Amino acid sequence: MTKSIDIDAYQLYTLLADGGLALARTSTGYGLVAMRSDAVRRIYALKGRSAEKPCVTVGTMTILDDVAKPLEPDTRAWLAGAVERWPMALIAATNHSSALLSKWEPFVAAQCTKGDTIATFFGVGDLIARAATIAYGHGQLIVGSSANLAGTGNNYTIDAVPDVIRKAVDLEFDYGEAPFTSDAKLASTILDLTRGGIFQRQGVAFDEVAASWREFRSLSRAA
Repeated sequence: MTKSIDIDAYQLYTLLADGGLALARTSTGYGLVAMRSDAVRRIYALKGRSAEKPCVTVGTMTILDDVAKPLEPDTRAWLAGAVERWPMALIAATNHSSALLSKWEPFVAAQCTKGDTIATFFGVGDLIARAATIAYGHGQLIVGSSANLAGTGNNYTIDAVPDVIRKAVDLEFDYGEAPFTSDAKLASTILDLTRGGIFQRQGVAFDEVAASWREFRSLSRAA
């Protein structure tokens, strides 16, 4: 299995670096992933997504340290533990000196940041995470959005992804059902550190994430 994922990850990275668009599983459902401007444009067109809504950047803690302004050490430590347990997205202040962000094409930069903030998505699953690590090694970032029509909720199996999307991508990877699901077709929980540490979206595993965050904040205030 490991060898298979490694092969798929390199194939995924190569496709995206060449400007392609792929469909792959995250921890909270299937997503569309891209690296180049034309592929990001295709994401918006396929989903019917408003251009006002940004895409997310595939994150690891190493990537976060580059693209976002430094977090408080204790906050970073909590986050590193949390993203190992639950799928999360984090909104943080953009590091305008980032070497990775400086290599983004202008359209990608415009659609993957909002004001002075950037959203990084943790919990993308082994395949996309490994492809993101390969991309990082080449000084590049992978970005994306959920593989659904705007406003319809996440699709946890590849068969649930609308045909209009599946037929339009350049490559798809069927890795079975997402490990985190909900009856309401929820996506990941989003924590916004630029607004005092509030939750912008309650996604799958929200209760667990929120309880851990409250406990961390309580202990930090008491220290």
